Amino acid sequence: MNSQHTAPRVTIAIATLNRADLLQQAIDSAIAQTYPSLEIIVSNNGSTDNTQKLLERYEGSDRVRIIHLKNTISANEHGAFLVDQAQGELFLALSDDDWIEPEMIANVVELFDNHPQITFVWTGCWMHYGPVKVPALTGPLIESGPSLLAAFLAGKRDIRWCACVSRTADLQRLGPLPENTICGDMYFWTKLASEGDVGCIEKILSHYSCYRKGGDGMAGGTPIMTWTNDQKQWVNDILKTCHSQSAGKVRFPTLSQDARHFLARTVGNQFVHNALRGESRLALLRAVPPSFNLLKQGPMLNWVSVMASLLSPRWLLENRMLAEAKRKSKARIENPQKLG
Repeated sequence: MNSQHTAPRVTIAIATLNRADLLQQAIDSAIAQTYPSLEIIVSNNGSTDNTQKLLERYEGSDRVRIIHLKNTISANEHGAFLVDQAQGELFLALSDDDWIEPEMIANVVELFDNHPQITFVWTGCWMHYGPVKVPALTGPLIESGPSLLAAFLAGKRDIRWCACVSRTADLQRLGPLPENTICGDMYFWTKLASEGDVGCIEKILSHYSCYRKGGDGMAGGTPIMTWTNDQKQWVNDILKTCHSQSAGKVRFPTLSQDARHFLARTVGNQFVHNALRGESRLALLRAVPPSFNLLKQGPMLNWVSVMASLLSPRWLLENRMLAEAKRKSKARIENPQKLG
């Protein structure tokens, strides 16, 4: 990656599949990093669109290594493959529809160097809902893992994998992902947080695509009960970590209630995401009875989301989601918060 052919300090890995229209922004944002000791791996997971042609323009770049997989493999297998390919000590997984600011890696490396005990670093990010962007809620510079996890369940932290940098060796040690894991990013950062302190850079250095009109995000297309079971598993892992910590000096008095509200909220949101992806109303309706006991433990707003997904036309549902994103963005920009 440099004239001395030494191993890079950081690997940015970009997995892509049939998103030639989005991929260039992700790659260019990685190339634009001001930090010098860097490799960028772009792995084409058997795309059938113009991805291969797009990647030809990056052939020969001293920062970019391109891999073409002949056959498409699962997202989890592709992630594990990229971790194994990484030469860097530190690792950032950047989705092909996300991007980062030029100084992100330099800021993250500095925090790792100043606080070598931290398990991973995450940064502020813009969460994009179509034309609307919402600033993520961040935490203190250094925070205990259990405190971070408890605050996340309480809705006081917004953590996105494209804003997280961890040690490659830790990802290799924790992987491969358990079978049928949907949210591999949550699996990794919650496991890392359970092992020690976490670093946070408040500055917005990353961009996460929450929703695009006609978008193809995997989470949006996951069946509701599959999503629910996955979320319950890693929430239970969070609770175990926090309860073990509460036996010491730190107490989390509302932890169980926060966990119930979080699960109700994420399941209610999944009804909306699936409806926006074009899921049939019959399929959505069939998911209500098995979700009922979980949904009833949260605020009534979750039921509003469910009913909207069942009754509203897609255009109205999208307008409602964007209006809520605008409201949230305005509130956070006018009253900036750094919680923790």
